Amino acid sequence: MSDYIHMTHGKAHQREELLDMLDLTFGFKTGKEGDTNFLNLLPKLYKEQYNPAENNIILDVDGDMRAAVGLYYNTLTVGDEKLKIGGIGNVAVHPDHRGKGYMQFCMLLALDEMKQNMTDLSCLGGARQRYEHFSYEPAGIQTAFNYRKDNVKRTLGGDRKSKFTIKELEATDTKYIKEITEIYNSRIFRMERPEESMFDILHSWRSVPYVALENNEVKGWFAYYSDRQGLHEFFYKNEEDIEDLILLALENSGNDGIKIPVPVFDKPLYNYLALNCEHYDIGHAEQFTIFSFENVIRAFLKLKTSYTNLPDGELKLFIQGEKLPEQLKITVKDNNVTVEETDEKPDIILKHLEAMRFIGSHYSERRNEAPAFCNAWFPLPLYGYGLDNV
Repeated sequence: MSDYIHMTHGKAHQREELLDMLDLTFGFKTGKEGDTNFLNLLPKLYKEQYNPAENNIILDVDGDMRAAVGLYYNTLTVGDEKLKIGGIGNVAVHPDHRGKGYMQFCMLLALDEMKQNMTDLSCLGGARQRYEHFSYEPAGIQTAFNYRKDNVKRTLGGDRKSKFTIKELEATDTKYIKEITEIYNSRIFRMERPEESMFDILHSWRSVPYVALENNEVKGWFAYYSDRQGLHEFFYKNEEDIEDLILLALENSGNDGIKIPVPVFDKPLYNYLALNCEHYDIGHAEQFTIFSFENVIRAFLKLKTSYTNLPDGELKLFIQGEKLPEQLKITVKDNNVTVEETDEKPDIILKHLEAMRFIGSHYSERRNEAPAFCNAWFPLPLYGYGLDNV
């Protein structure tokens, strides 16, 4: 009798079985002291109240769980636009059952589901060529600034210290968590972070979050990597506090320097670090695939006008997209952006991965053939804060 393969979103009662399979697949069940597991690596996803099994596409064979792919939806606010985003995580096949196509089955089902329910954008982390097969491409812009004690000495004087006090965030710090949530929700670029989930979100990826305080008021926060060599994220309440917050993060790290990731659209923080850091590296933010190029281009090109002036121009694209073909006219006039469907003859015809690189990557073979203004419009500042990643 042939095996019966079944794929669907999981049920609540499968949570423990799912976590056991994920931990085994990723080598977390080694018995070594200090080994992590998915529950403490990503409490924002795997605690019972976040319905981890229901957010996984689970493949079983005759009732035996063999593979799973996490599909976690969120709403991304980009200025005055809202995008539906699907984060792919914990792509896993039981080690005893690899090489049978189970990962491909689950990934294709996840892609089909996102296309059907009007998802605009999806992101994931992993090997580039593995996920290129499923339409993902490294894209967006992230700058990692290296800020060191030598920079403090030479720009501010060796005795300069932060004016703020610091406290490691605890679950009982409800006042501070409320203030953090309010600051986060004031940003023009943000995922949905409910106040009741903020503490777990800030502990994602083994991060250690701290709040900066003045007169018991939160002036900002940052979350260290577990080794304190860098930060997963850095937020401030007021622009004038940026310097003191950076000093506080460096002082408390116990290291000679820290790496601070900054999106290019955070202009005050970007400008300060670019002028005062030791060095910085510019790379891609994440791997993305786009299901609605119209919505994503409109949102992120408008975001780009918030921190730089774009040259006027008009571009007509025909994109053979992963979901549907899209024929678009993009217009920038006096730093105002319009993106709309068109039936006019396209200037450029792009396959899906070509389009991902054209609008989102630092290098695009097709953008080099385009009008000069395209190299000012693109790449778009696609981004995701590290603790929002799945």
